[in-house]
Amino acid sequence: MARRVPPRSAGPRGPAPRDRDATRAPASGTGGGGEPHCYLLLGEEDVRAEEALRALLEDLVPAEWRALNVDVVDAAETPVRDIITRCETLPFLGPRRVVVVRRAEALRAADQDALASYLEPAPPPSTTALVAETLDRRRRLYAVVQRTGRVIPCGRLDPAALPGWIRARAQAERKTIGPEAARRLALLVGGGLRELGLEIAKLAAYAGDRREITTEDVEAIASHVAEATVFELMDAVGRRRAGRALRLLQTVLTMGEPPVRVLYMLEDQLRMLLRTAALVRRRAGRAEQRDVLGNRAWLYERYQEQVAAFGSLDPAGMLALLLETDAAIKTGVMAPRLALETLIVRLCTPGSATVDAPAAEARRDGP
Repeated sequence: MARRVPPRSAGPRGPAPRDRDATRAPASGTGGGGEPHCYLLLGEEDVRAEEALRALLEDLVPAEWRALNVDVVDAAETPVRDIITRCETLPFLGPRRVVVVRRAEALRAADQDALASYLEPAPPPSTTALVAETLDRRRRLYAVVQRTGRVIPCGRLDPAALPGWIRARAQAERKTIGPEAARRLALLVGGGLRELGLEIAKLAAYAGDRREITTEDVEAIASHVAEATVFELMDAVGRRRAGRALRLLQTVLTMGEPPVRVLYMLEDQLRMLLRTAALVRRRAGRAEQRDVLGNRAWLYERYQEQVAAFGSLDPAGMLALLLETDAAIKTGVMAPRLALETLIVRLCTPGSATVDAPAAEARRDGP
């Protein structure tokens, strides 16, 4: 590709730019301490990317000039030559112009290199903001943005930061939410910010004139309550509290959860406990906890408590119980509810590794 591209005609945007090399100052960016002329909003969390982009535009372009000086293109649909041409266009009346390139990960390798060659020598007339879920860090474009501009991480939020994000979003809805209610909401919904935002909007509407969103509101309205109840169920199993565990199982089934799905959630919870036990043995740091537990890393201390309550975990025996229960349900050997109740009783009995239907019947019908 040629070193320069023809600028747009003056038209309504103002006079055509002069020679690029004559008008552009030497390259400056984060590396040289100057103001960045290109930005990369990088990560799969689209809510964080939108928040970062909104803050960036508010900082770079005054609201009264934004309609004329913010150009948004989709990299999957716009040739790189057109993107560069837009970057060559001078601001119209306002102090600065921004070209937002969405889905920058769609740029082909050659197009990335062409854009890098354009951005590297000196700041263009327009600031460039690339928005991408992923971008190959080995390629030149990433290196150029990192050296002359600024990379803004927009990945999934650290699980430990979720309650704080929830409280801030609740404030935006003119509500307050306490730490315990925020943690409960994160447990129920997970780490996806878009899903959390939707749930907070529902909770704000449910609270009505009340200022505070309570834990009771969260449990009444938020989605995925069954997963949280299974967490409590496993907590009761770990403490060998069979009566409470069976009552919680009844709660989950009353919610309408299919027995096979309840079994899957129990297995998932058990696997998280086994991973936590391994982390505890290795005295793993926070980074490894995040790698192993993913968006549930913020529950590490709670998992630790359950591991401690279980004592010496027997992975083979416990997983064997789950597999036997699964087979008993699918083959019709036992009624689904009875099979799950039997599983809970056995899990609460140290050293047990078989499913014993008569014994479970006796326990269920007993006092």
